[in-house]
Amino acid sequence: MSAAPVIEQLSRETGISTAAALFDKIPPHPVDPVLSPLFRRGGLPRGELVTVTGELSLSCGLATIAAATREQKWCAGIGLGEPSVSSIADLGVDLDHFVNLATPGEDWLRVASILIESFDIILVDPGFAPSASERARLLAKIRERRMSLISLRPLSGGTEQIEITDTRWTGAEHGHGRLQSCLVRARSQTGTHRFLLPGPSGTPASVPAGTLEVVADGGGASIAPTTDLDTDPATDTDDDPRWSTITQLRQVISHVG
Repeated sequence: MSAAPVIEQLSRETGISTAAALFDKIPPHPVDPVLSPLFRRGGLPRGELVTVTGELSLSCGLATIAAATREQKWCAGIGLGEPSVSSIADLGVDLDHFVNLATPGEDWLRVASILIESFDIILVDPGFAPSASERARLLAKIRERRMSLISLRPLSGGTEQIEITDTRWTGAEHGHGRLQSCLVRARSQTGTHRFLLPGPSGTPASVPAGTLEVVADGGGASIAPTTDLDTDPATDTDDDPRWSTITQLRQVISHVG
């Protein structure tokens, strides 16, 4: 039986122009307010596949599911290895509603297909790319159950893709101290975003005004400050220790170049 007549009939119904519009009416799973801008509907979409790739993709994925676990949504991890339990909790995940399965890479698809029936969100690091037919069956089950699957590797069929393009840790100054937070730059369908993951308290945090960031500039790197829009550019910065650091780093970079 052809699906064309059904699609044509639905397109004539008031308020339904495409099949995707049906899912637009399903509220997404909540996410941390700092991560909300990454998603087109402000949260983790249900009935869809989302990919989170790049450095710190596991931390970003865990931070994404944290708010849902605190609302007593059941989440499962597949193929994630053995991440520190305390680190997972620091990211805001309710451990009472998170199950991490030590699954061999070759079994991830079979295990995911079983867990889809009973879990609200699955976070998976796929051990292999499924075939076109396997992927079609997986996506159909995700839509049917209206659950969310987050892949930490690229997978075709994802409706939203989040790519972490740059990270910079702070805290270990002059070879001592401890890492305190990480400045993350991520790209998604909604644009490019910057946030701290982890922030000073472990959970995602907004980037404070004036945070220094390493940016690419032609053939080399340079140091650029991010400033508050209300900052007066004519303000005397001679006494600001950040500018002394910038000057020293520029001299080093120039000498190396």
